[in-house]
Amino acid sequence: MWNKKLILIICAFILPFIVFAQNGDDDSGIDTKTLSYGLTTNNYSSLLGGVILRNSFPVSKRKNNPVNRYISVEAINLKNPREQNILSAYGSKFVYGKTNYFFSIRPQYGREYYFFQKDDENSIGFSVIVAGGPSIGLSKPYYIKYTNSKGDSPQTVQYNPDIQTNASYIIGAGNILQNLFTGLKFNPGLHAKIAANIDISTFNNNVTGVEIGTLFEAFAKKPEILAPKFSDNPQTFATLYLTLYFGNKKLVKNKKNGSKGTK
Repeated sequence: MWNKKLILIICAFILPFIVFAQNGDDDSGIDTKTLSYGLTTNNYSSLLGGVILRNSFPVSKRKNNPVNRYISVEAINLKNPREQNILSAYGSKFVYGKTNYFFSIRPQYGREYYFFQKDDENSIGFSVIVAGGPSIGLSKPYYIKYTNSKGDSPQTVQYNPDIQTNASYIIGAGNILQNLFTGLKFNPGLHAKIAANIDISTFNNNVTGVEIGTLFEAFAKKPEILAPKFSDNPQTFATLYLTLYFGNKKLVKNKKNGSKGTK
């Protein structure tokens, strides 16, 4: 229910921009390519959910507005919605019952459809992105710092709720980089997204923007994030996401009128 309400809110937000943009048919004669990077979050991640590198390059025109080739790569840490951080008696946090981190690396290819571009410092740009591609799912074991009833020095071990059954002996979570490549498991998948992109940069040669959208992702099998006895883990993820990005843009040759821009 919460996801459906957010989708309706996003659609209600995007629609007025599209209607307004379609009423105008101004061709500024300026096309731009952008290269940017940013931080992203969604309803299956923490506040800092992942990172993204994105590129957009004009390839055609639609109603005098550019249509860009959109390419990006995202790396996201996905969570089980039932994960809960617990504060140990020693003041550190850990996720009770968590057995694996689950990362999704998403190469994306698609199109960015501009409705109006940012022409000066007092304007904004608006476009819609449709993209998709394969998903590279990677499960990495979750480690904890664990002691025992004898009060021995804590050991960093792979968390197994069937073995480390007494939560009072858990000191906290291990480092996410602990044994980085040990125990990695590959889980392929596919994803597709649609998003509204708003360019709010204050300088014409810079890019500062917000991408708001929804993404659907499915994997070949259920990743084990929480131990099965604590929760069923999702195999598909319907996410609502927000990305804040920065970068630069360059003016390029307008294919329609043959004019050249400047860097």
